[in-house]
Amino acid sequence: MRKISVFLIGLLYCATAAHAQRPDLSGNWILNGGKTTFAEWHLTADGERRFKAYDFKKDDPALKCIGTSWTRVWLNPNVVVRITQGDDFVRLQYEWMDIDRRIPIVDPTASNAKRGNITGMPGLGYSAAWYDGNTLVIDTNNIEPGYVSTMQEWAGLPQSRMMRTIERISLANANLLDIQITHVDPANYRDPLVVNITYPRTTFELMNYGCNPEDASVVEPR
Repeated sequence: MRKISVFLIGLLYCATAAHAQRPDLSGNWILNGGKTTFAEWHLTADGERRFKAYDFKKDDPALKCIGTSWTRVWLNPNVVVRITQGDDFVRLQYEWMDIDRRIPIVDPTASNAKRGNITGMPGLGYSAAWYDGNTLVIDTNNIEPGYVSTMQEWAGLPQSRMMRTIERISLANANLLDIQITHVDPANYRDPLVVNITYPRTTFELMNYGCNPEDASVVEPR
């Protein structure tokens, strides 16, 4: 537990927020053509039980048009993410599930900083953001139990109420967005789980996803 706490403090406060140096992340981005890497995960006994018990036909919140974690939201292919930066906020509009995320820019050293959340999606928690040099940092806590991912070989990786995620978003180059997501959850993981995702810039426009739970819940029979 002490090891994880020290890691988290270093990750959150490795540098003073530098508004004047903030990167220009605005524009439309898409996962297609990008790369996703999950670092090796080390589950606790409870985490291992939850991972093995996962059944997508019963446990995947996407079947009810609900995002289960920010990693899961970023992982969806073929859909656009639009980023808009304001003086005191950053807005990320995800085509998947029509998620509109408006996050206040805060002083990371302040206590009780203002946070934003997505109504009806408790697994996405409450987020605050700041700039660390050329990187946008998004810190999310108060996350409901659920799953880090419900896709591919990562499906069923769990998250508990103790989960805290730190997204670090920067430009690999002018046309490639680099997203590093660190998951700190001592209930399920013996050390932080790190996911790296890249998003190329796109000329595609943001569209309405229009998820219908009746359609989304249709799965193959057993």
